[in-house]
Amino acid sequence: MKNLYIKNLINSSNNLTYCFFYISLFLLPSAFSISAIFLIICLILSSINNIRNFLEDKLNICFLFATIFMIFSSIMHNFKSNYLSYDLNSNLSWIGLANWIPFFWCYWGVQPLLSTSQERKKCSLLLLSGSFPVLITGLGQSFFNWDGPFEIFNGLIVWYQRPLEGITGLTGLFNNPNYAGSWLNVIWPFSIAALLDKTNLIKTISVYLFSFGISLSTILTNSRSAWIGFFLGTLLVFGKKSFKFITKFLIIISLIISATIFPIFGKNIQFGLQTIIPKSMWMEFNDFQYSRIEIWHKAIEIVLNNPIFGTGAGSFPEIFKLETGLWKGHAHNLPLELVISYGIPAGIFVLIPIFLIAFISIKRILISKGRNFYSLYDQSWVTAFAVLLFSQMVDVQYFDGRISIILWILLSGARNIINKDEDIEYKKS
Repeated sequence: MKNLYIKNLINSSNNLTYCFFYISLFLLPSAFSISAIFLIICLILSSINNIRNFLEDKLNICFLFATIFMIFSSIMHNFKSNYLSYDLNSNLSWIGLANWIPFFWCYWGVQPLLSTSQERKKCSLLLLSGSFPVLITGLGQSFFNWDGPFEIFNGLIVWYQRPLEGITGLTGLFNNPNYAGSWLNVIWPFSIAALLDKTNLIKTISVYLFSFGISLSTILTNSRSAWIGFFLGTLLVFGKKSFKFITKFLIIISLIISATIFPIFGKNIQFGLQTIIPKSMWMEFNDFQYSRIEIWHKAIEIVLNNPIFGTGAGSFPEIFKLETGLWKGHAHNLPLELVISYGIPAGIFVLIPIFLIAFISIKRILISKGRNFYSLYDQSWVTAFAVLLFSQMVDVQYFDGRISIILWILLSGARNIINKDEDIEYKKS
């Protein structure tokens, strides 16, 4: 009787954990604060139920060492006057730990909730359906001048809805067009999977409308990284079938953009294209204040000057402005941002597991000849992860809580996909 009671209690706890997780995913894009509360409760319950399995994933040891190195680096930043020539705020290093250490916990804590293909499919559809407010607010902002910010619960939930001035693109409820574009890139592969999934007519029509909304919203962000992510996501989901079409399309788009910016086909054609194409779009390829290469070069210099402990979280924009006179909020590359903040040793222990999972999952599920042995939603899952990770190599949207949470959840799911053969849906030969 006692064993039955314990078994029922465990089952109830597991069901409650799933419930909190699904609510968190659905609310993540539109109500981040409430979503985070549900996720924390979910992680506590999951940790209690699975504490004995912590070392089953050996990569958790890497994240454990990363935690130790990051804390030690933060301690060293309090004595920065001994080895740094810049007047930086060492408290930011402690605050910056919140961008990393809780997500190591998240990576481990959500793994049991993403152990099967069906669970990952359900999470994909929850993320997709929960993004409806992102589309509504973004399109309303672009076509009906819905300006904000809008707040409820005394600022617990904020939808930014920035006015579209100058060359600013669609942001919707996000703070920045690049953040909005990054989220749209994540849900786009799930939208494709839903389109290709056999379903009834009504659901098919609704998914088509949803996919059109994502496509249009991505274009309206005026974000180059979002545009690239959109095409990359399409290419990875469809595979080689779409390669020829995408290649021809990109060549045509490149020629149009080049002819709009430079008079390669004559000034009359250039003027005509500039008249037809919204300035906010083609200016994205013409208005470069400081190139990515130059930013990365400066970032590498900062790393090499302080390789072991870094210069502290939030230090890059201060150092960059002091040395160049320009303000850049980050290094436009997440790995560089990490090692600048906490040093190379900490960066290695964080980045090796992430890139290892990315390499294996992309190779096995998206590139190999056996990709069709994996479910459509698992392919879209790895695609979303790959596109989001790629975007962090040329920009950094990670410090928006929604983006960081979804990155680590996608990482956790990708880890399960490549580890468990029983999750793979094989086709009968």
